[in-house]
Amino acid sequence: MDLNDHISKIVDGIVVEITNNVSTRVDKLILDAITSRLESFDYNTHVQQAANAALDKKAAQFTIDSKKLEKRIADRINETIDGAQSSTAELINKIVSERLEKVNVNQAVTDATAALIIDRLRDITFPENSINPSALKLDELVITGDNIVGGLIQNFSSTGIDDRATTVALTILDDATVVENNLLTKDLTVEGLVSINGNLSINGEVDKQCVFYTNLISETTTSALSNMNRGLFDSFSSVVFDRIKTEGLNLNKIKLNDNEVISENKLGSTIISSNLQHLGVLKELQVSGESLLAETLYITPKRVGINTIEPSGALAIWDQEVEIVASKKSADTGSFGTPRKQRLILTSNNKENILLDDDGSAAINDLRIGAMKFTAAAEPPNYVSQKGHVVWNTNPSLGGPLGWICLGSANWANFGVID
Repeated sequence: MDLNDHISKIVDGIVVEITNNVSTRVDKLILDAITSRLESFDYNTHVQQAANAALDKKAAQFTIDSKKLEKRIADRINETIDGAQSSTAELINKIVSERLEKVNVNQAVTDATAALIIDRLRDITFPENSINPSALKLDELVITGDNIVGGLIQNFSSTGIDDRATTVALTILDDATVVENNLLTKDLTVEGLVSINGNLSINGEVDKQCVFYTNLISETTTSALSNMNRGLFDSFSSVVFDRIKTEGLNLNKIKLNDNEVISENKLGSTIISSNLQHLGVLKELQVSGESLLAETLYITPKRVGINTIEPSGALAIWDQEVEIVASKKSADTGSFGTPRKQRLILTSNNKENILLDDDGSAAINDLRIGAMKFTAAAEPPNYVSQKGHVVWNTNPSLGGPLGWICLGSANWANFGVID
């Protein structure tokens, strides 16, 4: 057998043995033992011994280079050892990781902490007359007011008390009870004297049958009657008259010298003159003299003026500088127009139908007599119109027509030759 094969088998046997031992021992003690054995195992010595035995046996048969062989053996051993250590480390890490995954670290810490606290509590020595905490049953604990002495109780409440104050609100002394702020109560009964150092305000009513009320009214009336004199009456009457001036009287009927001046909503018939400045809706109104309404409508006997108090006719209307008058012209003849040098336009639908000029002329742009229509133009018409429509020629010439007349539709004919 070749020496190299023999050494390889020796090394392979060592590796197999180590691998089998590591794979079958997974707990910590076995892992420690494996690690210790690996650390203390002298590979070089064992390999050297096997190599020497093989060399002694084969030395006479072979001639070899001992240095090359020694180097080859050393390299092979180093490769084998490195591979074994790497495999062993990976295997150990895998086993440790698997074990750690099965361990509940949080629970282990909690259990260890609880055990440590229990051990420490066993070493605690309680003072004399003290209560062991294990003897307290908080679910059944009841503390009465007799067990509380001194100290400040915050957020206190009971069946009849709800303490929400942030400062001292009630001070209880041997001879007095002091309420530090407003006292609000539904009913109050005082057995004894009541002394009020400030103002008294009563928002409700006072029982008129109580002794206090009857005595107050009686003494006030007696005192007022005994102290009344002319000066008091004069001052009181002036107050009454001043109030009448500002607030008036609320009376159903007023008489003056036994004559009714006002009766409910009617003025007496004896009132013949007044200076009324405001009236409501009047159902009837009769005026015998002049009247001026809103500084616009002026009425005087047989004359009415609008925006004027000097009407020049039966009806005179002023609009700034223009005056329009409706009046009698002569016997059985009326007149409507402007008495001044002004033009007058009669309109319908806001169109200037008739213009009455200040020179006495009248201008009509569209004149109709019966069914006939009369207009004017400078050129012969060529549009559709009604039959009989006469258009006067505003640009006449010798031999030309006086005008044109529509024969129906857009047919026009001349009439009246100018000669």
